[in-house]
Amino acid sequence: MSVDGLIAPVSEKRRLYLRAAAAAALGMTAAAHAAAPDAASRAPRRIIVLNWDLTEMLLSLGVAPVGVPAPAWYVSSVVEPPLPRRVVDVGLLFQPNYDVLYELRPDLMVITPAHASVKASFERIAPTLTLGAYAMDPQPYRAMRAEVVTLARRLGVEARADALLNATSRLLAQSRAALDAATPTGGYPDVYVAQLVDDRHLRVFGTGSMFNEILQTLGLRNAALTALEHGRNGSGMGGSAYIVELDRLAAAPDARILWIDSGAPGDMVGLQRNPVWRQLPFSQAGRTATLPVISPTGALISVQRFARAVANAMQSSHVI
Repeated sequence: MSVDGLIAPVSEKRRLYLRAAAAAALGMTAAAHAAAPDAASRAPRRIIVLNWDLTEMLLSLGVAPVGVPAPAWYVSSVVEPPLPRRVVDVGLLFQPNYDVLYELRPDLMVITPAHASVKASFERIAPTLTLGAYAMDPQPYRAMRAEVVTLARRLGVEARADALLNATSRLLAQSRAALDAATPTGGYPDVYVAQLVDDRHLRVFGTGSMFNEILQTLGLRNAALTALEHGRNGSGMGGSAYIVELDRLAAAPDARILWIDSGAPGDMVGLQRNPVWRQLPFSQAGRTATLPVISPTGALISVQRFARAVANAMQSSHVI
């Protein structure tokens, strides 16, 4: 067994594969920064990220990781920016393969507060940077902006962070202006932002969620705040989501639903067959819209994608 008894030794053939993968990942990052000034060239470039949302944050700054856990999960649950195919799978989020970590020779590991108990073992491999607390912040969008700056400073790419922050602010302002210009008589209805759990239960995003903060920034009202929370602070996933049965949505019968696509094909079929759903006003035409797959705890690219999708949906006759 190797570090902390978490994994078994790997074969020589496996080691040769890992060395080849590491070399490819090294070439991928080195080529992107070959002309960088001295200060930037000394910054970490062989980075392992043990969180998919923080992988998004890294990629949004123009830096590709050499390794992440279960890359397919990033591809299906975060989506953008696209993850280079040569990024190495380092195992599980909280039980990564230490042999792979060593073989990749990282000069920085980006971890989350949830990795605190194993941080010391990671630091025997490479320096660590803990980010991701923004997901539990009452204002996650504001907090994630600060974390982007922190990461950019560590990587020596402050100019890229400034450009990303400014682009996000502009997009939010443009989306708000477009919604204001197209406001229907009587104003926009309240909206639920929800994701299907199964044909009877939904995950509804409320106080403390990135989705709620961006709705407010766009001048829209979140139906969950009054219909489900009743003045309480959010609780649940990321301090921000509620698992509710379908009939709970009837507390705001005039609201609209913005579905966050789960990425599972045909996941709405069971809902359409549910007799409870068919009795709710939301099952009527024009009461719902489906947004793309967007991580509820994603970083600034997720913010941009959500704001753009909401603005497009609310201006469409399908949801007003």
